[in-house]
Amino acid sequence: MTSFVVDAMLGKVALWLRLAGKDTIYSPDINDDELLEIAKNQNRILLTSDAELHNRAEEACLETMLLRGTADQRVAAVFHQFSINPKIDPSKSRCSKCNGILTEIDSSDKERIKDLVFEQTYNHYDRFWLCNECRRVFFQGGQWTNISKYMKRIERMIQMLKETIQPL
Repeated sequence: MTSFVVDAMLGKVALWLRLAGKDTIYSPDINDDELLEIAKNQNRILLTSDAELHNRAEEACLETMLLRGTADQRVAAVFHQFSINPKIDPSKSRCSKCNGILTEIDSSDKERIKDLVFEQTYNHYDRFWLCNECRRVFFQGGQWTNISKYMKRIERMIQMLKETIQPL
C-alpha cells in the first residue's frame, strides 16, 4: 500500500490524503533531514513543494514528487499520479489530525463516545468514527456536503489532467 510523508508546506494535501485513507505522516515541525529519513526508513513517498528537498530525495534514490500550483492543483496532481479515487469513505479514512486508524462506532456502541462529543451531536447522529490514537470523534455532519463538493472538484481537475497529458 502506498504511504506518504509530506513537507510542512503541504498540509492541505496531507489532510485530503488522510481522508482518502492513505497513511500520511505530516507535521509542520519535521525538518528536511527528518523527512528524508522517514521516507527512506519507512519506504514512503516524499511529497514536497521544495525543489532543493526534492532534489536531495532523488539523489538518495527515494520516491518523491515535487508539487507546484494552488493547493487544489496539488491535491489533484497527487490523486492523479497515484491513482487515488477522489471519494471519501469514512470507514476507510484515517484521522485527519494525527493519521491514526479510525474505528466505526454505530448506534449499538454509541455510549463509548458520549463524553467526547457535544450532547446535541450525540443525540442527532448514530454513526461515528473514533480515532484509536488521539481519541477525536468524527461524524458525517454539515461539513460532509463541503467534503463531497470538494472531491467532485478534484475529480474534475483529475479528468482535465488526464485529457491534457499526451502519451509518448
